[in-house]
Amino acid sequence: MSNRSHSPPSNGSHLLIVGGGNAGLAAAVTAGELGIPTTVLEKTDRLGGQLHWSSGHFSAAGARRQRSRGIIDTPEEHQAEVERMAGGKGTPHLIRMATQQAAAAVDWLESLGFPFSSDSPGFVSGHERYSKARTYWGGEDLLRGGLPLLDTLKKALECHHSIRLITGRAMADLLVEDGTVRGVLMDDGEELLATRTILATGGYAASRELVTALQAPFGEALTGCRPHATGDGLRILLNHGAQVLAADTYVPTMGMIPDPDRPGFGFHMHQARVVVNASVREPWEIWVDRTGARFVDEGTKSPYHREKALKKLPGLAMAAVWDEAIFQASTPVIGPAWTREDMLAEAEKGRWLHRAATLEELAQRLEIDPDGLGRTLQDWNRGIDPFGRTHRPLPILEPPFWGVRSVGGMLLSRGGPRVDGMLRPVLADGSVLDAVHCVGELLGMGQFSGNNFAGGMSVGPALSLGRWMVQQLWKEVLDPQLSGPGERGVSC
Repeated sequence: MSNRSHSPPSNGSHLLIVGGGNAGLAAAVTAGELGIPTTVLEKTDRLGGQLHWSSGHFSAAGARRQRSRGIIDTPEEHQAEVERMAGGKGTPHLIRMATQQAAAAVDWLESLGFPFSSDSPGFVSGHERYSKARTYWGGEDLLRGGLPLLDTLKKALECHHSIRLITGRAMADLLVEDGTVRGVLMDDGEELLATRTILATGGYAASRELVTALQAPFGEALTGCRPHATGDGLRILLNHGAQVLAADTYVPTMGMIPDPDRPGFGFHMHQARVVVNASVREPWEIWVDRTGARFVDEGTKSPYHREKALKKLPGLAMAAVWDEAIFQASTPVIGPAWTREDMLAEAEKGRWLHRAATLEELAQRLEIDPDGLGRTLQDWNRGIDPFGRTHRPLPILEPPFWGVRSVGGMLLSRGGPRVDGMLRPVLADGSVLDAVHCVGELLGMGQFSGNNFAGGMSVGPALSLGRWMVQQLWKEVLDPQLSGPGERGVSC
């Protein structure tokens, strides 16, 4: 084809991938399989991005593993369910692209030796339930599937000698000439040139500036991701005039506990969280807002229903409240894997988990109205419940009283750049920034899930579109004869 490039720019590569997380690694491994001379630029000192913390769930319809279990499913059904969950707020062509490419990505992971959980494809209760089992993860720990995925991608990357890795250095800007990206300027002033650049720079949930600017009035949302997720790629695209979509689709991650040592951040969900998923643990406690009033049926099985209720509260702030009898009788409300002994030890410190002799003292520590809390508990103990909760094993009467504050959080960014069918950023005047393509969380969870969390629609699109983007560039731009003998398709 006439637009193929047969030699890389001087001091550069045919392909530059900025970001070494989920999407960047999927793109890099694919480039290695095709023998494309590629540079991967990662600003931290290790690859993996959020996979170090992520549950690593991804969804797909029509993959081999699903068919082998007799599940009849199609990408069109997957797309329709995601669009329904998104409530008309997602970006249709991105949802379509991601669901169409998802099964191929799952089959590819299988060929790489990915250790699928014995339960996948299955259902994950932390998100709205699909009608069919189409969610996957690695290993047997439902919460730590990101690590097996990272290990698989890193091992595959090591097989390919056409990939150059640069870690511990960051992108400062894009190099743009006449609307075309020629590479990037690094933070030390060095230029990295490339025929094509893929931005896989991740999200902005750790940037208080971008969170406040892009999704007011929810700027008080706690950051629950790794601190490197400062939205560098999105900030640079905004400086070049890119449009942003879906930043108004914020949905709170529930159960996050403010970290007293890091203002604006919550404890990571693997450290400590309020267990809010009634499919995992039926509630014994009640949840109240700052006035001391309940605001939702704590036993709802719908994540969307409880998230929507929290979103209405000032500051996204709630508190869980229980008493000594519930503490002794129930499984711990603090997870994962917390024991009563752990909770007693933490309560002794008085930092974020509170045990008080009176309701008034507890309310003061939780920063809620004591009179309102008293009225709420009086109604609760008399059986007055406007929400109709069915699981009511014990009243809340016996001191000492227990409580923990929780604030809605952000594990993932919601907004991202508007892109065309080749994932190129669309600028304010309707033109596209050429020779640069966006994948992964940079695109924003909102474009794939709208006003919801559609299961597996963050990790999944990052994998499938990272891989697809390289395949498209190889077909349409980059010379398929680039690799030396025996390089393309190498496996180990």
